[in-house]
Amino acid sequence: MKIKYSGIGPLLLPFALKSEKALTGFFFKINCMKYLSFIFLMILISSCWKINIHPDYGPVPKVWGNKPVFAAVDAAKKILYDPVKHSLINAGNIYVFKNTIFQVDVGRGIHVIDNSVPSDAHRIGFITINGCEQVSIRGSYLYTNSYTDLVTIDISDPVNMKIVNTIPNAFPDMWISYPMFEPEESGYYECNAFRTDSVVVGWVKDSIPQGCYKN
Repeated sequence: MKIKYSGIGPLLLPFALKSEKALTGFFFKINCMKYLSFIFLMILISSCWKINIHPDYGPVPKVWGNKPVFAAVDAAKKILYDPVKHSLINAGNIYVFKNTIFQVDVGRGIHVIDNSVPSDAHRIGFITINGCEQVSIRGSYLYTNSYTDLVTIDISDPVNMKIVNTIPNAFPDMWISYPMFEPEESGYYECNAFRTDSVVVGWVKDSIPQGCYKN
C-alpha cells in the first residue's frame, strides 16, 4: 500500500529529512563534546589529586633508632629453661613457691630465684617464654602467657620443670598488644607492621627511616 501525501507535505518532506539528519549530527557532536569534556575534567582532577594529596617529599631521612627483631611464631613460642642466671631487664610481678621465687621479665620470660636463704636470694636460672606478661601459681602449677597462649608448667621440682598444657589463643587481644610490640625505651623506632606469621622477640639499634616515635 502506498502512502499518499496531500497539500504541501510532499514538498516539505525532503527538507524535513535533511533537517532531521542535521539535528541528529548536531546532537551527536554535542554529546561527543560533553564526553570529551568529562574525560578531560577527570584527567585534570586526577592530576591535581596526585599533586595535592600525594606530594613527592623526596627520600625519607635516616635516624638512629630501634629496629625490631622478628621470629617465626612457632620458634618464638618455644619454652626453654636455661640453668644460668640472666640479667633482669623489665621487672614484672613475683610469686613465691616454697623456697623458690619466680619473677617475670616482661616480654622475655621468668627468672628462677633460689630463696633457701632469704638474706642471700639469688637467680639460678631463666625460663624463656617470649611474650609473657603475668605469672600466677596455684598448688604446684605455674600459669603464664606466651603471647596469646595460656601455658601451664609443673614446678613441683623447680630444677626439672615440665610444661603440662598449652591453650592456644586464650588471650586473643594480646596478638596486637604484646609487650615487645614496641621498644621499651623512648626515641625513634621502625614502625612495626602487624604480621600473622612472625612476632617481635627483641629490638636492636640501627639506622632506620624516620617514622614512629615513642615518648
